[in-house]
Amino acid sequence: MPDQRMSRRDLLGAGAVGLGAASLAGRLAEAASDRPLKVRFGLNLLVYTATFDKGKIDLVAKVADMGYDGVEIPFNDLGILDAKATRRACAKAGVGLTSCCVLLPGTSLIGTQAAERRAGVERVKRMIDITAEMGGDTVAGPIYAPVRELTGRARTADEWKWGGEGLRAAAEHADVAKVNLAIEPLNRFETHFLNTAADAIRLVKAVGHPRLKVQLDTFHANIEEKDTAAAVRACGANLGHFHASESDRGIPGTGQVHWAETFAALSRIGYARWITVESFATGIVDLCAAACIWRPLYGSADELATQSLAFLKRMAGAA
Repeated sequence: MPDQRMSRRDLLGAGAVGLGAASLAGRLAEAASDRPLKVRFGLNLLVYTATFDKGKIDLVAKVADMGYDGVEIPFNDLGILDAKATRRACAKAGVGLTSCCVLLPGTSLIGTQAAERRAGVERVKRMIDITAEMGGDTVAGPIYAPVRELTGRARTADEWKWGGEGLRAAAEHADVAKVNLAIEPLNRFETHFLNTAADAIRLVKAVGHPRLKVQLDTFHANIEEKDTAAAVRACGANLGHFHASESDRGIPGTGQVHWAETFAALSRIGYARWITVESFATGIVDLCAAACIWRPLYGSADELATQSLAFLKRMAGAA
């Protein structure tokens, strides 16, 4: 029974401390309850280049030698990609492949013009075909609208309908190609269409095709989610791809992302797909401008790649 001399303020304060301690204990217990994840670790090659042409194929062997299980190829200008050479390089290095895909101006599943929407669907289908030709298994990214193509207003009902229709067509194409799709919510400064895991889950369920899943990126989640671990748990079996990115796009483990809780959540849902490191090469002017990177985020690309893998493997219990 509380001391009768305790003031109401003291009593409420003591209760808040107790609740806070209980909450902290719960989070620590969850973080301690995880088990080794059976995942594959990938590196997005944007840390080295924005243009993955034939001259960059040797990056596949380099990343494999670091200990990664696969590479993620940036799909910007599709005309420079060499699918056959990339497939051979991955087979020789013994690694898998995913693609990091974006739509370009004039190609959008949610555009107001029907021609723009058709062009968006065709680009997604082409990215699916190239990924399959490379031997990859996942097309991931904001494959609904160009990044930073903002309208100055909230998402509309028409955009939601058009996005779902386009993704349904893409998922049916992906099913034939035996490739998975994962749509990525971005932060509010990069899109108005999908910002949270909850919205992405709702869209995936509305489309209702088994090839379509959600991609989470801890950089965007750190901005938009109340709790990244809770977002992971909410995705559950709908989580199809995962980007491990620090809060400042630097080396994972050096910023504000709650990694222990996030990995515990991945373990809880039995996640067994890719955990891919994503950052951006700081020496490429156009890429830095696109990603709004104005200062160095790490010492070198090799440093980011090797230290990120070591950290993530420890977190996953795979070290």
